[in-house]
Amino acid sequence: MKIITIVGIRKSGKTSTVTALIEAIRRRGQRVGTCKTVFCPTFSIDQPTSNTARHTRAGAQLVCARAKHETAFIHPQALSLSEILSAYAGFDYVLLEGDYLSPVPRLVAAHGQEDALARMNDLTLAFVGRVSARPEIELPLPRFNALDNVQALLGFIDAHVPDMQPSPALDMPLPPVAGVTDDGFCQCGCHHHQQKQDAVQVTVGGKALTLSEAQRAQVLAWAQEARA
Repeated sequence: MKIITIVGIRKSGKTSTVTALIEAIRRRGQRVGTCKTVFCPTFSIDQPTSNTARHTRAGAQLVCARAKHETAFIHPQALSLSEILSAYAGFDYVLLEGDYLSPVPRLVAAHGQEDALARMNDLTLAFVGRVSARPEIELPLPRFNALDNVQALLGFIDAHVPDMQPSPALDMPLPPVAGVTDDGFCQCGCHHHQQKQDAVQVTVGGKALTLSEAQRAQVLAWAQEARA
């Protein structure tokens, strides 16, 4: 499989590039998977009041939510990249969006030269996204506008990204970069983490109490369990 990460600040064209590549790969009849990195340290795809969250709290080591049109497996712990990639066995491409730390070939989406160069490393192959449509900006590597010519970008990836399989070498993270990969925030003006830490006023038995959002969620989870 060919593994490549697409990184960049908010609204720089990351997701548009990823979706254009997905569509082009599928038109070829090949298999493609994606993995989105979420920076927020309090993020969970599972809500604390859901039944699946109760399964996790009870000690289930793998939880499955099986719906009519979707199946989701929930691992109650972080997985290494090699462990994640094992789920993509037989795929032709795996596109990692927002993964700055994995040691794999990189495309950088950017608005301008400053944010482009800040996110460039030795594994960077090319620049994509909004900056690719600004020929007046000087960049040290090729640029591709996936919205105008995704075939050129895909051909470039085929020529420069070697096939690789999951291995422990992929689990050795790159050094963090100040202002880009530090502190766990989104690095794009996102304040979701801070909002989740803000105090919440609740009234219990006529008395006002101050709880964090996490504490409030836990109280709601306990209440739902008591009603079950």
